[in-house]
Amino acid sequence: MLKLRGLTRGTLPVLLTVLLASCATESPLIPPPLELRKEAAPNTTTDSAQRDEVATPVSGETPKPPAPPKSSTVKQAPPATAAADEKAEITLMVDQLSLPNFIQLVYGTILKANFSVDQQVATRTDLVTLRTPSVQTPSQVRQTARMLLKSYGIAVTDVGNFLRIVPDNTMQGYAPEIRRGRALPETPLPLRPIFQVVELNAVQTNEVAAWLGRMYGQRVTIVEDSVRNALLVSGQSDEVVSAMETISVLDQPRMRGQHSARIDPMFWSAQEMSAKLIEILSAEGYRVSNNTNANTPVMILPIQGINAVIVFAGDPAIVAHAVDWAKELDKPTSKQGGFFTYKVRYSDAQQLAVTARELLGATTAIPATAGTPAQAQTARSRVVVNAATNSLIFQGSTEDYTGILNLLQQLDQPAKAALIEVTVAEVNLSDAEQLGVEWTLNQANVGGAIWTAGTLGGLGIGTGGLTVNRFSLAGSPRMIINALASNNRARILSSPRILARNGEVATIQVGQEVPIITSQQTTPTTGGTGGILQQVQYRNTGVILKVKPIIHAGDRIELEVSQEVSTPQNTTTGVSTSPTISTRKVDTKLSLKDGATVMLGGLMSRNQSKTKGGVPLLMDIPILGQLFSVDTDTSNTTELMILITPYIIADDKDAQAITDAFRGRMGDWARKASPPVSKQGDANPRRPGEPAQNLVGGAQALPPIPADLPNANPPPAAGTTPPIVTKH
Repeated sequence: MLKLRGLTRGTLPVLLTVLLASCATESPLIPPPLELRKEAAPNTTTDSAQRDEVATPVSGETPKPPAPPKSSTVKQAPPATAAADEKAEITLMVDQLSLPNFIQLVYGTILKANFSVDQQVATRTDLVTLRTPSVQTPSQVRQTARMLLKSYGIAVTDVGNFLRIVPDNTMQGYAPEIRRGRALPETPLPLRPIFQVVELNAVQTNEVAAWLGRMYGQRVTIVEDSVRNALLVSGQSDEVVSAMETISVLDQPRMRGQHSARIDPMFWSAQEMSAKLIEILSAEGYRVSNNTNANTPVMILPIQGINAVIVFAGDPAIVAHAVDWAKELDKPTSKQGGFFTYKVRYSDAQQLAVTARELLGATTAIPATAGTPAQAQTARSRVVVNAATNSLIFQGSTEDYTGILNLLQQLDQPAKAALIEVTVAEVNLSDAEQLGVEWTLNQANVGGAIWTAGTLGGLGIGTGGLTVNRFSLAGSPRMIINALASNNRARILSSPRILARNGEVATIQVGQEVPIITSQQTTPTTGGTGGILQQVQYRNTGVILKVKPIIHAGDRIELEVSQEVSTPQNTTTGVSTSPTISTRKVDTKLSLKDGATVMLGGLMSRNQSKTKGGVPLLMDIPILGQLFSVDTDTSNTTELMILITPYIIADDKDAQAITDAFRGRMGDWARKASPPVSKQGDANPRRPGEPAQNLVGGAQALPPIPADLPNANPPPAAGTTPPIVTKH
């Protein structure tokens, strides 16, 4: 505010205020682009061509057996450390001393311990020779004696404050401890023996008992229980613990660590495919069998119920080699007619049937009736739609079916979708200008009386802007001039988001249905008075968005957009019974890249108005009337702008990425745990019970035999899984 001081005393105090109003700018709150964590799209033409090819995986993973229970080994506690005040003052020099006398010398004379000697040990005649050149502490002597007696098959067990010296394999004189199961209790090694009952899960008892007998000899006793397929292991606690660890290693499925694959032949039966694979691999030198008791390194099992073949082998290269042979063998063997079932996974079976009919040269079409599926009939083959299972039943030769199958697999792909984000902003270019004078007469001395008068604050001009004050020498105000500019620019009308399937129209509408009278008619009545018959039609108003995306290769998308922003207003056309609809609408077609933003604008409207206000009568006085009036000139201009951003959703990963991006916009409260993700490399995980793959054609050359099986690399797994096709 600028204040000007300086006029002489006695000058008439005058306050002038000038207000100039324009617009102040506010940035529109436009949502930022979504931060999507998508995988990088391939850029080469080679990758694009590979995506267009039909995926023909040759194998699928079979269910893995459950992992064996893990058990922790109970280790013997380390010997107690020597006390800090022990003195090293013992030297042993024993030469050809009998074993009982050695025990008496060490534990009775030197260590002065409480101990007892088993009768079998007391009658031993073994001679002991021991020399310790350096002095020893009592704890070191105790440990040395224990280790020496261990080499003679004698165990020294500490029971409280008492030592029991017995043969290492004795189980006499103590009640046994019986345990059951595979758990290894974390208990110290007791003197009494342990009886452990172990049920075997994968192998027979005689197989494990033979191994334990060779490994432990007389240190443990093994009793077989063939009825429950269990073993009774008895012995000292440390020996039983060691035997339990050995049993957990041996009690494993024979296929543990081996690789497997499932083959779903299309033109062969499982029994025929299994027999032919065994014949070929046996001729190549492999030991193959379909008998689970044959103990061969390669096993091929036919599963007739689901017409599948399971291949087991210890090396993945052998599994891949068998799958390559199955792919080569699974070819049409006859040109005679048959029935084939194609299970449609992603598309509408009716639409695929129309395509198949046109390609097969159909001449007549049999429409669907109640209880009868629709079918397309040709001279040689026909296609029938089973709506209950969304599948196609093909009747014709295997040659015709094989020719059309690859095309059906290409067409039967997940439909892409597009998320369309639209921001509708209204830019206000209104200008308002106010110009006037406000004055005040403050304490004027007229004829000895003090007068106060003026228009300050009475004309509504405002108090901001430029102010010029005229002060007297005493400091009283004389003149104020105000100039103020304000600017209000933009606001967001709507920011709708809509998800549309490829090639289909999606609509979103937020607003009201406004009734509009379309016609009126007066009808005479019997009483002489006429009635009015009106026809009312409802008109949708508000924010209306219609989009139709067409997604092309290369992440480009074509959009047909229809955006309307309409508002009902009081009519000024003379039709008082119907409102006036203020409409701003855009119909256009766009071609954008995934994630790009385009802006549509130019829908402008402009209104101008001039008004004058002030003190009645005085404001009409020529020239002097400007002191008692204010002039307002308003120019209202608005422009509608539309920002459109499409996001292509090709699969579930893209949909999850967009969901996470929206949650990120909303804050931490909207974030939650992500759903479980399939393992890496499995782009299209199977549902429970869903077959893994089909074998449809393959390489023309015969598959080579793996040269170096231990170092051979299996072929890469296929990316997607085509539908299952079963021949009846």
